[in-house]
Amino acid sequence: MAESPLANPYENYDLKAQAEEARDPRVRFAFEDPELLSRFQALDREANANKKRSRLLGFLTVALVLGALIIASGSPLLVGHSHEGRLVLSYLSAGLGLAGTILGCAGLRRGSSRQKWLQDRLKTEVLRLFHFRYIASRLPRIASIGSDPQAQAAYVRERSTAFERRVTKILLEPEEELSRIASEVDLPDLDIGVEEEPLSGNEDEGSLDRVLAAWRRLRIDWQLGYCEAKLSHQHSGRQLSSRQVEHAFAVVSWTALGVIFVLHVVQVVAAPIHLANLWLEVLIIWAALGALAARALEDGLQPQRDVERYEQYRAKILVAGERLDRAADRAAQLEIIRSFERLSLEEMRVFIRTHSRSRFLL
Repeated sequence: MAESPLANPYENYDLKAQAEEARDPRVRFAFEDPELLSRFQALDREANANKKRSRLLGFLTVALVLGALIIASGSPLLVGHSHEGRLVLSYLSAGLGLAGTILGCAGLRRGSSRQKWLQDRLKTEVLRLFHFRYIASRLPRIASIGSDPQAQAAYVRERSTAFERRVTKILLEPEEELSRIASEVDLPDLDIGVEEEPLSGNEDEGSLDRVLAAWRRLRIDWQLGYCEAKLSHQHSGRQLSSRQVEHAFAVVSWTALGVIFVLHVVQVVAAPIHLANLWLEVLIIWAALGALAARALEDGLQPQRDVERYEQYRAKILVAGERLDRAADRAAQLEIIRSFERLSLEEMRVFIRTHSRSRFLL
């Protein structure tokens, strides 16, 4: 039995057509595309690897600069130590700061791991968008083909031709498209080289129901499940949700503020009784630097922007589902499906813009 699209929200069950509704032989040919899935999986592995590498370099960048600042700000504690020892620490601080700055700036260049991650993610999402956009464009035909093997084969050939004619260019030259998305807000719709077919009136009602059920399961339900996982306060799969990351940074920020407040109180109490407060002053600076480093990491990961984006996208998915339920006729249902595909394109572009502006700089 096919696994539910909601079993693991981070698995790409939508492109695998892993839903019972899509396994019906009368619609399976449209929802399965082994060649596209193979390309997607290869690019997805590259994207995940580049994302991990980008995040590790970002964390290292912040750690190096933080280490440099901690050493430099701790210099008052070195009074009485040898000149050679203080000189070594000053060189170490300068070296760490220089290394962190160079690494941070390198992360902004066009050939950086972050840029490669965004390029690969753009490619994967364009593949996903093409797959479901083609289904939406040819939905009336899918509902008319039924179990005719020759008609199904013709549909598959036409789909492959449309892919090679339009989508291959984006896969080969993603940097140009990435730059356009990052710098422009009003962009044209994704042109897959296929006109949207209107309903002819000759579609089989049962076939239309099957196509709509499969599309809803793999598109509405899976996208909604993904958003819910990203907004969850609990683990879903092997990664933290955007909501959990946002909460973690909030905890760090409030903790740093609390530590700084307590240290200032201790400093005020210690002054009248002439207790040494040199360590207190340095600790206050270190706590502030820790909060600043957390802020730099937050700017690099962008969890707050991600949470806002997923909240908005989830709301739009729910509205699309409600509209689909209340649609007056087949034509209205078809327009809702096609509108949703255009909405998904814009959501992808917002994702690209958000992370193209991220910075791991302290």
